[in-house]
Amino acid sequence: MTIPEVLRLLGAGASGAILMALGIAALRTKELTEQVRGYTPRTVYRYTSKLVEAGLVERHEEPGVPSKVTHALTEPEGRELYDLLRAYADASFIRLPDGRIDSHAWGSLTMLADLWESGLIDDLTLGPKSPTDMARVEHGLSYHQVNRRVGLFAVGGFLCEEIVGGRRRVYALTDKARRGIALIAGIGRWRRRYVVPEGMSGLTPREAAGALRAALPLVALPEHGGKSLGLEIASPGKHEDPVPVWATVEPDGTVLSCRDSLPEVDGHAKGKVPAFVDALLDGPRGGLTLEGDAELIKTCFARLHTTLWAPSLSASATPAEGVAGGGDSPELSYS
Repeated sequence: MTIPEVLRLLGAGASGAILMALGIAALRTKELTEQVRGYTPRTVYRYTSKLVEAGLVERHEEPGVPSKVTHALTEPEGRELYDLLRAYADASFIRLPDGRIDSHAWGSLTMLADLWESGLIDDLTLGPKSPTDMARVEHGLSYHQVNRRVGLFAVGGFLCEEIVGGRRRVYALTDKARRGIALIAGIGRWRRRYVVPEGMSGLTPREAAGALRAALPLVALPEHGGKSLGLEIASPGKHEDPVPVWATVEPDGTVLSCRDSLPEVDGHAKGKVPAFVDALLDGPRGGLTLEGDAELIKTCFARLHTTLWAPSLSASATPAEGVAGGGDSPELSYS
C-alpha cells in the first residue's frame, strides 16, 4: 500500500475507530460493534473486513453453534500502525466528551492523503503560494483543478488564505497540515518495515525532504537565532545525489525553509532517509552524521519531535522510548 492508500483506509468509515477499539483488546464481533459507537453494525462489519484484507486485523473463528468470531490486531503490523495512529490522534485530534474521536477527524485523513498525493504540499513548504503559482508546478493539474483542490483543503483546515498586496490571494500550510507530516513519516517507516522490499525506504529522499521542510516551521529556536542549517538526505543503497534541505533561523527563533542552497551553514546533518524519519519519530538518536554546530541540529530535531508527539507520549511512552517502537537507535556521530 502507498502512503495515500493507507491514509484513505484509516480515514474511511469506521476503520480508525475499529483499530482504536482492537488496540485495547481482542473483541468478539458483538463486543466490537458495541465498542465502535456511532456506526451501524453493518458498517463495522464492512470496515473490519477491509482491515482484515489489508493485513491489519486477523479474524479467528471457533466452531460451534453459533460459532465464536474474534477479531484482533495482527502482530506486529497491525499493532505498530495502531500505536502510530493512537499517538497521532492523541496529539492532533480533539476528542468528544465521551472520549471518542469524531468521525470527521478520521475523515480528515482522506483529505491529508489528497494533499500529499497532489504534490502541492512540496511547493507550499517554501512559503505561501497563489493558485496560479501552484498551477505552474509540474504535478499534472490544471489551474482549475488546483483552484478547486486548494479551496477544499482550506475548508478542511489544511490551508489558510492570506491576502498580500491588498488583493492577491495566497495560501499557506496550517499547523494542522504540518502536524499531519508526523503521521505521514510514521506510515513511511511502517511501509519500510512491512510493505516495501528489504533495503528500500517507505519514503523517497524527495518525499522525506518535503516532509522535513513542512515540519520545520513548527520549531522555535530562539537561542539559535541568526544561524542556518543544512540537511542532506540520501537514498538507502543507491548511488544518487542526496536531496538537500536548507533553512535559516530568524532572530525570533522561527525556522524558515529556503528555496535556494546556502553557501555556508552553521549546522549540517547527513544521513539516509530512515535516519531522518527516525529523528522525526524518535528524536535525534542515531544514524545522522553531524558537522559544525551539532547542538543546533540536535536541538532542532529534539524540539520538533516534542512539538509533534509530546501529547501522545504522556499516554503511551516516555520521550526516550519514542513513537511506535523505534527507540533502539545508536547515538549520533559527529565529524
